[in-house]
Amino acid sequence: MDTTSYFEQPLKFNKLPVLAYAGQVSKNPNWNFPSHKHDNFCEIIYIRDGEGTFVINNVRYTAKEGDILIYNPGIIHEEYSNPSNPLETYFCGISDVSIDSLNQLCIIPHKYEPVIRKNKYSELIETYFSTILEESSLRDPNYQLICQGLLTSSIALIQRAIKSQIVKSDGPDSNQLAFRIKEYIDKNFKKNIKLEDIADEFFVNKYYLSHVFKEHMHISPINYLISRRMGEAKNMLVSTELKVGEIARILGYDNPNYFSLLFKKTTGETPRQFKENHKKNLFYN
Repeated sequence: MDTTSYFEQPLKFNKLPVLAYAGQVSKNPNWNFPSHKHDNFCEIIYIRDGEGTFVINNVRYTAKEGDILIYNPGIIHEEYSNPSNPLETYFCGISDVSIDSLNQLCIIPHKYEPVIRKNKYSELIETYFSTILEESSLRDPNYQLICQGLLTSSIALIQRAIKSQIVKSDGPDSNQLAFRIKEYIDKNFKKNIKLEDIADEFFVNKYYLSHVFKEHMHISPINYLISRRMGEAKNMLVSTELKVGEIARILGYDNPNYFSLLFKKTTGETPRQFKENHKKNLFYN
């Protein structure tokens, strides 16, 4: 079963989750956790505040307030708080859970991105995790049952959030989303934006965002961003006396050499060649 078809199915627990541990990270600018993995449980992290870098299966992610990270068992990962914007998180380890169509102890399919971006369920999940931490700390009667119920509800909301991001891309909502993404790129193309930044803006997974945009615009969002920048670069090369490095910085490229290589790849000419070949055909009063 592929990722998309999995999330189209109702969530079915063969075994309800059992809380192994709960804890929190609180605004320590030097906090980090070197590369490690969990073989006998999975882990869910909710980011209350701040920002951090997470390397999961050799892929680097940046996550911030409202985002959720899922570590299935056996997944190697490392974590670093941003010193200038320290992480504040809740985290829970789960020692026993079985979900239909997934491997034992897995919360999401292995092929799915392990970072779920901030969504309309984030605040409720934060409340659940806060209560889990309190209950596991106080250990009042029946706290295990309460934690199990809150974990079950949290997993259900996480999968609901993912499912809402993988809706079919042929409806009016996705068409509207594609045009909103285009408008966002048109407005912000001079900034140093990445695909993850665009996805964060619309609270969707970056793969779903790329799929929807390409489906309706017949070009990937990153290629559209490049095309938009190169079009503006052409205009500035022939209508201003700005240097190539200045134009590169205006268009969000810190490295002028990279900008020049990208410009040549896109247009077939270097910025200097384009300026010389096209400016001579312009006449000003």
